[in-house]
Amino acid sequence: MRSATRVTVSTFGTLAGLAGIEHGIGEVLQGNVAPEGVMISSWPESELFGILAGEPAMTIVPNLLATGILAIFVSLVFLVWATIFVQRKHGGLVLIALSVVMLLVGGGFGPPILGIIVGVAATRINAPPAWWRTHLSLVAHGVS
Repeated sequence: MRSATRVTVSTFGTLAGLAGIEHGIGEVLQGNVAPEGVMISSWPESELFGILAGEPAMTIVPNLLATGILAIFVSLVFLVWATIFVQRKHGGLVLIALSVVMLLVGGGFGPPILGIIVGVAATRINAPPAWWRTHLSLVAHGVS
């Protein structure tokens, strides 16, 4: 069970990291300009992302080029942590912290939310399956 949890966390963590990188690329391509506010669009002129309103994101960095570089870097660290180091003692908490940073530096909204969910699941990688053990033993003994 622990192995399946790790594989699931790593798979969805990779998806969240790649999506954050994609947001960062869109911000880098906008160049060295100041955003109009905290809310930005990663791909404002792209027809591909038109249905998503240009992929909204938020940033506390006052420059879209720097925002994009930071989003790519944090998302890449998130991806590496989710695939290689997630089974460590505080691996899930690190993923949750990286998700919050990803949110603040233009990694979008979806990738950080998925990252937080993945981080919460990662906290259970090395935990004993106590709930399942208790409930399955009750069912085996005919107790409902």
